[in-house]
Amino acid sequence: MAVVFLPTCLLINGRAVEAPRTNVAPACRIDLKSVVKEAFLFEPWGSPEGRSGPPVRSIWFLDNQRLAVTVVTQAGGKPELATRGGPNASSPFRLNAVLIDATSGKILDTPGWPSNSRFAGIIAANGKGFVTQRGEELTLLSFDLAPIKQVTLPPLPRNYLTGYWSPHTSWSGRHLLFFAGPAWVKIPWLWVDAESLQVLESWQDVVTGTVTASDDQVVSEPYSRRFGDPPSTLKAEVPGGNWKPIPLTLSASVPRFVGPDLLYFHRYIRGTAPPRAEAFLVRIDGSEIFRLETTHKGWVPGQASVSRVGNRFVILVGKTEGSHPALDIGGYSVLKGLLVYDPPFRAPASTLLVRDSKVRDPSAALSPDGRHLAVLGYPQPLLEIFDLPPTN
Repeated sequence: MAVVFLPTCLLINGRAVEAPRTNVAPACRIDLKSVVKEAFLFEPWGSPEGRSGPPVRSIWFLDNQRLAVTVVTQAGGKPELATRGGPNASSPFRLNAVLIDATSGKILDTPGWPSNSRFAGIIAANGKGFVTQRGEELTLLSFDLAPIKQVTLPPLPRNYLTGYWSPHTSWSGRHLLFFAGPAWVKIPWLWVDAESLQVLESWQDVVTGTVTASDDQVVSEPYSRRFGDPPSTLKAEVPGGNWKPIPLTLSASVPRFVGPDLLYFHRYIRGTAPPRAEAFLVRIDGSEIFRLETTHKGWVPGQASVSRVGNRFVILVGKTEGSHPALDIGGYSVLKGLLVYDPPFRAPASTLLVRDSKVRDPSAALSPDGRHLAVLGYPQPLLEIFDLPPTN
């Protein structure tokens, strides 16, 4: 009988108990192109700007049952005069949402909103409702899609390279961090209450790497500017405060909050082709460090998806396929496993071997109760929903 190995979680100086392994397959699969008929818009990248990148999309659970997936399309309406610059029927883009019942896979509704920017989507969901961003326009909506409040973010200087406010959502969905502008120079930052759209703090700061947010802290990855610089160490701050290094001796990349005081991150080991990645969990005060040790060659822990009530997070495990180094083709990630973490988050509560998944390069969302995981693929917009074991 063939033996399949998956990542197991280890205390950095000792072995943790391995989680039981079971098989899981998608409970349902939906091709979003069969629901949204118009061509999806892509985020431009490279030079010239017309080169296409990933489609502009978002995936969020509004509650335990309703999943919302958004894509942006070109608007087809007759041009009209804009009203005070806000999105209206003459806007060039449209934010399309697909609401899905996570248990049955049934399409519940397909609402849409005009947008003056291609950078549009759902950026937060919490106990009060959910927030959409359409360029500089933020809208808080109730779960029955009724608008509660709308605000406009401050206009940006024309010379800013990004051209739009980049959102970063706290793991609970209750706060939003925005910044805009190039790296390595001081740019504006905003700290916003996502339940009321009130701006709580605003300041100037420098972006040097990946940024992630909890509800009372922000963590940044400081990249090295010159070859040979010491490995980067994560740093944390109270929004608008002063940065302080996290007591961590490991170099860390792509940090992500998976709870109030728990970070998930990778460490890339140079000198291998392709570079080898290790994954870790660390308490924000550095008191506990756990390593996710990959024992199956080529299987790598990837994105973490978090329940906004804090009772579970899930780490996707993938394998890169289709790469051709001689042709400079990097390949794509195929979903192979799910590591399910429940409190106290020291080791996986269960390890799920994924069967029959068709998605490539997945992004994911976890329901508040932790019972459903939705995975969206790229470039083919296939959506798969997995039923997970009950939480502890």
